[in-house]
Amino acid sequence: MVMLDGTTSMWVIGILSFLLGGGIGCIFAYLVFARNGRTRHLQMELTQLTERFTDYRDQVTQHFMRTSELVQEMTHSYRSVYEHLASGAQHLCGEQPEATSLGHRKSEQLAAAATASTMAADAEAADYDELAELSSIKHDIDELLGESPRISDLDINMDAEENKPLQH
Repeated sequence: MVMLDGTTSMWVIGILSFLLGGGIGCIFAYLVFARNGRTRHLQMELTQLTERFTDYRDQVTQHFMRTSELVQEMTHSYRSVYEHLASGAQHLCGEQPEATSLGHRKSEQLAAAATASTMAADAEAADYDELAELSSIKHDIDELLGESPRISDLDINMDAEENKPLQH
């Protein structure tokens, strides 16, 4: 057995404390740097994903802008073909066709049509009975829905009663 006097035991305790502190310091540094590296890796991954998303969003925007341009061109071409056919039919046929354009009307014609439709809608609204119409098509709706789940009238009445304010 080794006998330790006061000075030697102080040195041993000091060396052991130094080694223990160094070991704990190394473990702590490893954990901090590993976490920092993981954070840096996740930040790089997030940056890459953000860039990819931005690129994708730009591609989608460009795609729909080009689609819009193509649809406008197609509409213009369709109008040109229709007007060509209408003018050819008018020129080549002895009779005047009823509609030689795409249905463009003058403002006076539009105002007269709007007034007539408003008056007709008012007369129809006065005679319109929504309950009678729904009752007449109930069988068709039931046949269309078939076995699909439905909300019963009981559930609707229960909801209405639950939403009533309480009276004291």
